[in-house]
Amino acid sequence: MEELRGHHGTWRFDGQTVRLGFDSGRRVPTLFKHLGECAVPLAAVREIEFDRGDRKRGWRLRLRLVDGADPYANLGVPGRGGTSPLLLTGPHDRELVAEYVADELTSTVRLARETADGVPDPRQVARGLVARLPFQARTAEGSATFDGTRVRIQWDGLMAGSAKEKEKAREFRLTEIAEARWLPPVDLTEGLLRIELRGVTVSEATDIEHDFFTLASHGTKGGDETLLMAATINAHLTPSPVPEAAALPGAGPSPSTEQDAETIFATIRELGRLHAEGLLTDEEFGAKKAELLGRL
Repeated sequence: MEELRGHHGTWRFDGQTVRLGFDSGRRVPTLFKHLGECAVPLAAVREIEFDRGDRKRGWRLRLRLVDGADPYANLGVPGRGGTSPLLLTGPHDRELVAEYVADELTSTVRLARETADGVPDPRQVARGLVARLPFQARTAEGSATFDGTRVRIQWDGLMAGSAKEKEKAREFRLTEIAEARWLPPVDLTEGLLRIELRGVTVSEATDIEHDFFTLASHGTKGGDETLLMAATINAHLTPSPVPEAAALPGAGPSPSTEQDAETIFATIRELGRLHAEGLLTDEEFGAKKAELLGRL
């Protein structure tokens, strides 16, 4: 079994799997400590990227996975992405060893994809790269907890504003959630874990203190945890259902139809809460409510 040691862990690979093992030292990113170890089927790897770097930066080895298999791919902002378990870095003086292993890994991936019976389910691959459930992320503003069916955001930290302290907490069913977004701290601004619901749009210009869909992080505290939380939620989301042909007269609602109706009513309730808080006008609330009811 080939292996490569980097700054924060060791990658090992055979003919079928890359095993990503992480250290637990003081300087190891918190995200890696939470993961401990995870595995990627070689057949799910699209390509290997290797950067020889220089004396200051050292080398960088990254796995690029097939579409939908990397839960960290769309998190962060251009040029300021967060930590990823699919990136291994190491010192310049081991560049030749790293380059050799990268070449070996590239050959092994090519062979694995040629002999595999299709590409692994991307959703299963993604779930192997995130936190085990239940998982809690804590920041100076509060915490977010995910048990596989619900996300609960609680504002009980020292940095929570008065509006969020008064609100205390909110819960969102997984079936209501369209996406979890993560934004890293930039300069003196807060980082954010944002829960976006299906059919609900909240302006990002909304003051964070009154944005009850977010958990803020400050500086480096909580940034890795909220990144891992966003990736974990997204890995457990199911794609939006594709509309099916109308049911035959007299036929009862299918399970997916019942689930869709539950999601619509939950969205209407959330819209009503936003309307009551003054974040939606009467016209916006009425139009969106009518649109959602028209889908039933």
